[in-house]
Amino acid sequence: QHPATLRSSRPTTCMQAAAIWATIVALLPASTVSAGLGSPPFGLAAGQTFVGHYTCASKAWLFLTVETATAEAVEAVFHFVYPGSTQHGAFTMHGTWVSGRILKLVPGDWLRPPPEKVVPIGLAGLVMPAADDVPGSADPQRIKGEVLHMGCGEFEVNRTAPALAEGGSEAQAGGAGGGGEAAVRTGVYS
Repeated sequence: QHPATLRSSRPTTCMQAAAIWATIVALLPASTVSAGLGSPPFGLAAGQTFVGHYTCASKAWLFLTVETATAEAVEAVFHFVYPGSTQHGAFTMHGTWVSGRILKLVPGDWLRPPPEKVVPIGLAGLVMPAADDVPGSADPQRIKGEVLHMGCGEFEVNRTAPALAEGGSEAQAGGAGGGGEAAVRTGVYS
C-alpha cells in the first residue's frame, strides 16, 4: 500500500503547510539557510539527478531530476518506487525559492496515469553544498527536508554523477554523506 494514498491520509491543508514551513525554518540555523553560498539557483542545473528516499508511513526510493533551474524557479521530475511492491510513478514538480537555500517543490502533472489511489506530494528542503567543511562551495550535492503531505515525514536525496566508460556502461553514485563512491556495472553477457 502506498503511504500517500487517499485511503491512508488526506492532502496537507494551507494551515498544516504553514506549520511545516515554520518548523523547517525555525530548526535551521540562519547561517545554514543564507550563508554566503551564492544565490539561486545555487548550482542546480538541468540534467542533474538526485537519488535518495522519502518517508510516508514507510520509506520509498526517490529520484529527483532537475529539468530547469533559474533564480526564480525550478522545474523537476519526481520519480518514486516503493521497494517490495509494484507501486511506482512520476510527476512534474514546480519549485520556488522560499528563503535563502530553501526550495519548495509543489506537484504538477503525472507523466503517466498514477497507481490507484496515489496522490502526488510536495517537498520543502534545503539545497546543500558538497560538504559543510567547504566554505563558499555552491555545488549542490544534497537536498534534505520535509514531505509536504499529512502523515509523511522527511526526505533526503544526494546528487549522482553518471560516468559512461568505453566498452560498457558504468554509473557512479556519490555525494555528501555517501561515504565514498559505489560503481555499478551493467552489460550484456554471452
